[in-house]
Amino acid sequence: MRSYQQFCPAARALDVVGERWTLLIVRDLLLGPKRYTDLQTGLPGIGPNVLAERLRSLEAAGLVAKRRLPPPAASTVYELTDLGAGLRPVLEELFHWGLHFAAAPSAADAVKASWWLPAIRAAIRPESVPADFDDTYELRIGDEVVTIAGKAGDILAREGPADDPDLVLRTDPMTFALLGRGELSAREAARSGALTVEGDAAAAQRCAALFAN
Repeated sequence: MRSYQQFCPAARALDVVGERWTLLIVRDLLLGPKRYTDLQTGLPGIGPNVLAERLRSLEAAGLVAKRRLPPPAASTVYELTDLGAGLRPVLEELFHWGLHFAAAPSAADAVKASWWLPAIRAAIRPESVPADFDDTYELRIGDEVVTIAGKAGDILAREGPADDPDLVLRTDPMTFALLGRGELSAREAARSGALTVEGDAAAAQRCAALFAN
């Protein structure tokens, strides 16, 4: 691991996470544990040697740990430690700042809806999340499925379907990106048919209240 050799917290942090791809690995692990193959598939363009090296560095720094899943899965996954999970607000602020540079994707850009999940937390007004909030929303974004769940007054996002969602929302990746950028409201998307909502009417009202401007 290269070092800036500066006694400064910012420099020390960049010593750990400043290498290319490192923060994107953390971004993907914030959604939950991943197998090595999951990470490689979710990071188009990363070489296997680079991914292995970055994971070793993150493990050595105490940000990532390996865990063996019990049968029948019996596979090894990588997951963030508490120290690694502490980067969540850093990534969310970086995402919010990066919206200034994220216009329409180019033809060469890979597009994955789950990369935009930090927009969900950034868009929610904290005062609109009751302490007893207990809704679960399933988002079907193109071919991807993600789950948004309320827990202890906070909103958590993960990949995969929900067991018993209160709402199922369907849209396409570009509409989802526009919603994340704040260039399109949920009401406008629903009115145009780019966003459809199925489920409990009261849950739909609570969902709308979370993201109301």
